[in-house]
Amino acid sequence: MSGTTGTASAAVTLSPAEEKAADKARLLTVLVNVGGMPYAGYKTHPIVLALKRDGIVCFNMHFIHLTAANIDSLQCEKSGALVPLEMNHKMMLRALLACYHHLSHKKRGGINVLDPTLPVQFKNFQNTEYDPTKEITPWGLAVSHNKGLSDWNKLVKPSAQDFKPLRDANGWVDYKEVFMINLEAQNLAHLVDPTHVVVDEDLHKAQQKFLYKVL
Repeated sequence: MSGTTGTASAAVTLSPAEEKAADKARLLTVLVNVGGMPYAGYKTHPIVLALKRDGIVCFNMHFIHLTAANIDSLQCEKSGALVPLEMNHKMMLRALLACYHHLSHKKRGGINVLDPTLPVQFKNFQNTEYDPTKEITPWGLAVSHNKGLSDWNKLVKPSAQDFKPLRDANGWVDYKEVFMINLEAQNLAHLVDPTHVVVDEDLHKAQQKFLYKVL
């Protein structure tokens, strides 16, 4: 979904803050209306707490970029200790993510998660097409014929936890060193190299999008 709403003749452009708030609402709507998470007390629900702990608070900005490995590593606090998110909650999130990419692939574009028919589409997907043992393939990758982009998506497991936020300007030197180590480990150091020449535009945009997400 884009940052505009309304008809073509009366489009309303949302500010970045408004778009983020709308995207947070999308994630909650999907979890409740499609995933079946109870609305009552949602702020303290283990799923919300686990996602929030990993910085996953928006749908388009965060959730759709997750991998199955990201979901499997989710943790939440229980009785003062960090524990893995319950398996039934992980399976629900994985099914939601797989359904989004499946439907988007069929449409060849992102779907409207506020579509009132989405809960029924999700149930049909679960009952007839979903295989929890299969890898979740991002819809953009599924329709791409770019081998470089395809190979990179298979190898990289995006995780916001790899890039810690800078909390104190006095720690900039240490932060930069760790940041560069993480970039090099992901083969992304070229993104901060001003002399780098872009050869594969699709791959470059995908890598930039990944880096913007984790920052």
